[in-house]
Amino acid sequence: MKRITSLIAATVLLFAGAAQAATSVTWTSPADGSAFPTGTTVAPDGIASATGQTGTGLDLALVLDSSGSMSLSQTVNGVTKTLQQWQKDAAIALVNNLPPGTTSVTVIEFDSNANTVKVLTSLSSDLPGVIAAINSVDASGGTNIASGIGQATTELTGPLATAGRAKQMVVFSDGFTFPSPNSAATAAAAAGITVNSVALPGASIATMQGIATAGGGTFFDATTATGLQDLIDLLSGAAGNLVGIDKVEILMPDGTTVEVPVGAFGNFTAPNYNLALGPNVFVATAYGSDGTTATATLTLFGTGTGGTTVPEPGTLALMSLGLLAMGSVMRRRRRGD
Repeated sequence: MKRITSLIAATVLLFAGAAQAATSVTWTSPADGSAFPTGTTVAPDGIASATGQTGTGLDLALVLDSSGSMSLSQTVNGVTKTLQQWQKDAAIALVNNLPPGTTSVTVIEFDSNANTVKVLTSLSSDLPGVIAAINSVDASGGTNIASGIGQATTELTGPLATAGRAKQMVVFSDGFTFPSPNSAATAAAAAGITVNSVALPGASIATMQGIATAGGGTFFDATTATGLQDLIDLLSGAAGNLVGIDKVEILMPDGTTVEVPVGAFGNFTAPNYNLALGPNVFVATAYGSDGTTATATLTLFGTGTGGTTVPEPGTLALMSLGLLAMGSVMRRRRRGD
């Protein structure tokens, strides 16, 4: 955990050529102002970031190395797997940790050239298909990281992208590359995409770190056996994140404050809560590693009998005045006024 934190803190964070962004946090689902029958159990989702702006969800590109050297093996804690399998396990841990309702994923493989294995797909509609695409990535050919970044940029800016969402890619590689991928990462950042990179065993740390710097993202050193396990822990949400968030606290409608787990891309979920009658207010506070904080408020309404939304106080006052006026008219009519 200490190593993960220090790596994230040491990364040069640029976003689309701008200075490091302050912490931001957004509720993504359900929509603010939504109404549900009283007693409905809800667990709202949100996303926080200190490295770029949050959005209404996440469009993510997994850029996976399919070069021949990925068939080499690495042993971690007595378990031996190919680098290709370690990469697949890390990628699958990541997609399983993301909120399916507000996340779409595309899978890109690269060796001498790049290929889209799975177009941007909502995890809520086809999570098994995304995992199958990850598992289908082979190990043959050279290492052209720039082609993978370029292909991912095309997918994240294409017709299947969702407007208003954060755009991220994670680039994995175990080798040296030609040509330099920095210009491709810079172009992705200019298009509003954050480019994160992972150096697998055998990779040039300088090259992979340069990708993250050019792409405004976070670099992760997984060149050792320990680093491989740390990577899976990170992407599964068990340790640290890629967006510079120390923690997220949620003030629940009943007045209690709860610290919630934060996923690799700052995704979080509030604890289950049974909606009470009327407005139920959730307040998320995100604490960035840069010392800044941000808050976001979500109001969900519990409805009365028959699904009628309980009016807000201002509406109740207006209704009361109307009822009083009607009563006065009826009394005058009975008196014959």
